[in-house]
Amino acid sequence: MKRNGLLLSLVFALLLAVPLLLILVLPERDFSPNENRYLTQAPALDGAGFLDHSLQPMLERWLEDQFPGRDGWMAAVTLVDKAAGQKEIGGAWLGKDGYYPEVHRPEDFDWTKYRRNLGYLRDLSAQAAVPTSALLVPSTAATLPELLPAGAEVYDPAEALDAARAILPEASVPDLSALLRADPKEQVYYRTDHHWTSAGMKRAYDSLPDSFGAYRGKAERFCTDFYGSTWSKTLDPTADPDEIWLFPVAETVAAQADGEAVPVYDLDAAARKDKYTVFLGGNHGLVSLTGGCQNGKTLLVLKDSFANCLAPLLTSDYETVLLVDLRYYPGSVRALLAQAEPDALLFVYEMSGLASGDDFVKLLL
Repeated sequence: MKRNGLLLSLVFALLLAVPLLLILVLPERDFSPNENRYLTQAPALDGAGFLDHSLQPMLERWLEDQFPGRDGWMAAVTLVDKAAGQKEIGGAWLGKDGYYPEVHRPEDFDWTKYRRNLGYLRDLSAQAAVPTSALLVPSTAATLPELLPAGAEVYDPAEALDAARAILPEASVPDLSALLRADPKEQVYYRTDHHWTSAGMKRAYDSLPDSFGAYRGKAERFCTDFYGSTWSKTLDPTADPDEIWLFPVAETVAAQADGEAVPVYDLDAAARKDKYTVFLGGNHGLVSLTGGCQNGKTLLVLKDSFANCLAPLLTSDYETVLLVDLRYYPGSVRALLAQAEPDALLFVYEMSGLASGDDFVKLLL
């Protein structure tokens, strides 16, 4: 019995030691394509960190991120959790019909920040004194709660819409929740990603005021093997991939991002894990699109990544389209407003992003 106990102890110790040795010997991984994030690197070892206990959490994150075969272990854990009836993993619901909606609980929706950020947008619109529209996109879970596991709760998009219309009384603010639910046979959100599909985006585009709506093209399939951001939280090996469709634009359309030329559609994204970066090559601080039409009009768009797939269509309505992402734009939007003198403003934000964003205060600069 003692020999068996000793043998089991040795095997257990070996199982613990081998991964640690591999972590120490193998090169560190900087980035996880599957999770679409940078991985924790080895922290500097110092006595002060041990004494004040600040080093231990960093070591734990480093060991977790650099664990050999991390992706395979995550996939295996997901299968076990699903079999055990788990409802969510890593911030994604294990939804119905192959969906992995991002978790947005009612208590996580910061109403104070939501209303304050809308107030910043209202003040900018008042300064511009031009027609303003707002596409405020509910999350997948908020729009399609029937996809959620039993007992899962999400914020109320109708309440968020009412608040937005009260704060932006002069703006056009369509009810996107109703529009996106209008035809249940059409996929309006990706199953494996938090964004809307091009079909969902097109419904929102068609809801904009009369100064929009000139685009008449038909979408073309770009890829059939897209695994997006919410799938990356689970790495579920049983998941089915999404398709991405693109609405073609005129060859005369030119795009610049933060002063450098970029493609409107970055077709090289087909070889990357994050294929959503096909739209403008990803997120940038300031993007300008020109040459889609010749009417001399300028549109200024304040946006998050939900607008990336919408932007090409806007080139049919405005000769110059300027897209500002406050998360990455270091300049003054008010100065840009004075310089560009736009004919219209458009706000495109996912609702929970408005309720959590800390960059809207930049609009005061």
